[in-house]
Amino acid sequence: MRTCRRERRSGFALVATLWLLIALGAVGLDAALRSRARRQAAANVLDGARARAAALAGSEYARSMLTAALLGQAEELRSEAMASARSSRSRRTVERRSVSRLFRGVDPLEDPWRSPQDLIVGDEMAFGTARYAVLMRDVGAALNLNEANETMLRQFFSMGLRVDYAEADKIAQAILDWRDEDEIPRINGGEREEYMREGALVLPPNRDFVAIDELRHVQGMTPEIYTRAAKFITLIGDGDLNVNAAPEEVLLAIPGINEATVTELLRLRDSGTLPRNDNQLAGMVPGAATAIEAEGRAFTRRTTYTTDQVEILVEGWVDGGLVRVNSRVVVSRGNTGATVVWRESF
Repeated sequence: MRTCRRERRSGFALVATLWLLIALGAVGLDAALRSRARRQAAANVLDGARARAAALAGSEYARSMLTAALLGQAEELRSEAMASARSSRSRRTVERRSVSRLFRGVDPLEDPWRSPQDLIVGDEMAFGTARYAVLMRDVGAALNLNEANETMLRQFFSMGLRVDYAEADKIAQAILDWRDEDEIPRINGGEREEYMREGALVLPPNRDFVAIDELRHVQGMTPEIYTRAAKFITLIGDGDLNVNAAPEEVLLAIPGINEATVTELLRLRDSGTLPRNDNQLAGMVPGAATAIEAEGRAFTRRTTYTTDQVEILVEGWVDGGLVRVNSRVVVSRGNTGATVVWRESF
């Protein structure tokens, strides 16, 4: 009898000991996990700081390359103008010319910003323990979602992206309703009431787009169309499209232009022939002359022939890290080089 009691007490003690060990193990595991989480959080903060520094360094590197190319070419243009000046007064005038003035009327082939990505050496660059990659593009090579009118939007989606015309028309009008300040829907557009009727979770804010991603929520937009459109869209700049830099999809948004005209324009670009203005474009491409005559200011007000602003996109990261930092900087031609007009990190 006593033996049984001793055995039961021993059994209880063993079970209690096991439970104690389990509890201690759980506490230890929890502490270890918490410690690991804190270490990972600290590592993420440090990696984020390094990635952010790398992104900043990348944007400054790109800006310095644009400045060097711009001022180097400007000095050559100034020297040529000084050499051809016939009087001291003319030379003083040349000396006072701004950088933008120096490049006015210059052959686009001589523009150092015509192919900004070519100024960058390599795909990735190291910055301490971090790395960064730089992508630069002419702001005028993308369609400004906040500046494009109905015709440009409709042509971009229907001709540029090959979206069905009726569908493209609906998207174009829905974009305008998204941007305008009223609650009056266009014939094929939609304001808040129409979105709520369809059960949409995001409603038109009646202001300009603040992020390209907002386009996903526009009435008529599909994931497939958005994916194709996003890379050709910007929210930066005055909305002028660079005839000598924009891709086919964007050129087809120019009012009055057609596919045959764009095909001929791209052929001339590939051969190294670039127009400096509307008159030269009309002389080189008969279809463009027709568009210019038919559209008038609607054509000329939406086109340019030089790269006046460059968008610098930089991604910074630490190898093996979980954090990536992106930076967007927009620069314009200035008398001291590439002048920053927009900067953001995300």
